[in-house]
Amino acid sequence: MRGRRRTRACDRNWAELHTGVLMVIFLKMGVMDLLRGAGCVCRSWRKVAKEEPDLWRSIDMTNHGYGSDAFMLTDPTRLAIDRSSHRLEEFSLEYLGDRCNKKNNHFINYCYRTSVLKKLCLISCYQVSEEAIAETAKRQPLLEEIQITFGSFEEKVTEIVGKECPQLKSFKFNNSWFNMPPPHPDDVDEEVFDDDEALGIAKTMHQLRHLQLIGNRLTNEGLKAILDGCPHLETLDIRRCYNVNMDADMQARCARLKTIRLPGDSVDDYGFEAEVDGSSLALFYN
Repeated sequence: MRGRRRTRACDRNWAELHTGVLMVIFLKMGVMDLLRGAGCVCRSWRKVAKEEPDLWRSIDMTNHGYGSDAFMLTDPTRLAIDRSSHRLEEFSLEYLGDRCNKKNNHFINYCYRTSVLKKLCLISCYQVSEEAIAETAKRQPLLEEIQITFGSFEEKVTEIVGKECPQLKSFKFNNSWFNMPPPHPDDVDEEVFDDDEALGIAKTMHQLRHLQLIGNRLTNEGLKAILDGCPHLETLDIRRCYNVNMDADMQARCARLKTIRLPGDSVDDYGFEAEVDGSSLALFYN
């Protein structure tokens, strides 16, 4: 139509976008992009990013490439949690935490800022202690899903988690694994076999539906205890658990499960690779 001027992209006032539209866009963004990018574009965008707690119900501080220098994420993590206004429901951390006292432990302080946490994921948080896990679990009665991948614990952490999280439905507790099945049991040191973590699960996680124990050192006895102690279990992932022998008896016990991943099954879809070859440990993302 003559005389009608097209609105060009450069003529639009992006600061006037409706809050609902910004929410849809911001919810598709990562935490760091929102804190350091979109949330800094203009005053109106910053207002939405800062004052809408629904944007911060799920905080994922993984895969940012900082590795062991993840202390650089301490301030952004604290800021994101503050913006959740105690509504944080899903929290994922990587390479973060320290073994100092309760007052100074970053991980504990983060989790004190919410009481409605339903999902917790810790990846390569080697310095998060059993004490920190216990303190967090005590304050999060709604926890239903926990993932601990590549950690370092001295106590029976599975029993601690199970006792403090009676509503737990999904538990992932994954370790590094040998790049080949171990030799005959008679030729292996007893330390290669360990059912303590499995027994802790069997003793306390009676409502469990989904269990992943990649690279665990449990044996048939530990697996039997889990199957007996977790009557509602539906899915089981024991890939790279080479101490488990899926003989006829074990196959019969696992027949009630909807899904099972066996020790020798592929780990191509796992997302991590951690193979122990002799005294060396290679840890990297796929």
